[in-house]
Amino acid sequence: MPPSRRARLIALLVSTALSLLVAEVALRIAGFSNPKFCGPDPERGWALRPGGHGRWTKEGDAEVRINRDGMRDAEHPVAKPPGELRIAVLGDSCVESLQVPVEKTFWSLLEQELARCPAVSGKTVQALDFGVSGYGTAQELLTLQHRVWKYDPDLVLLAFYTGNDVRNNFRPLDLDPTRPYLAPGPDGRLALD
Repeated sequence: MPPSRRARLIALLVSTALSLLVAEVALRIAGFSNPKFCGPDPERGWALRPGGHGRWTKEGDAEVRINRDGMRDAEHPVAKPPGELRIAVLGDSCVESLQVPVEKTFWSLLEQELARCPAVSGKTVQALDFGVSGYGTAQELLTLQHRVWKYDPDLVLLAFYTGNDVRNNFRPLDLDPTRPYLAPGPDGRLALD
């Protein structure tokens, strides 16, 4: 390649890179954000990306942070501290709650209300958010088996949304090739399909 052609190619690449950088800075200054909080997951089809953060404005408006274990929640030690009542909350977008600030989610309000309950006097109440948008019960079961038990919850709360959870649990109704389903096995018990 002649030197003048090489120089033009390098100038084109540098100017393209600088243009993209200026566009990125301008979009950030303008507050434009289109974060992708979910990514592929080999066990559940998809899951929240650990360490993700950004502003959710599609419905509602909230700052969203995903912790190191892929939960839209604060960081929690895996080992349950003494004197803690730990509640694992499983569900879909109703539990994930990207649309509202963390302090207004139902699982955060659950912590506050239970902390006032005389039955848990002297204990710290922690509700851990394992919700992920679009999940059906099979994915929630896999989350329970592979993610929740290590946190040693005292209670597991499953939020079932009748608006779509029935469909999300039956392959002929949902037809999502990335989603695991439960189906009756040869022994009559539910098994992963």
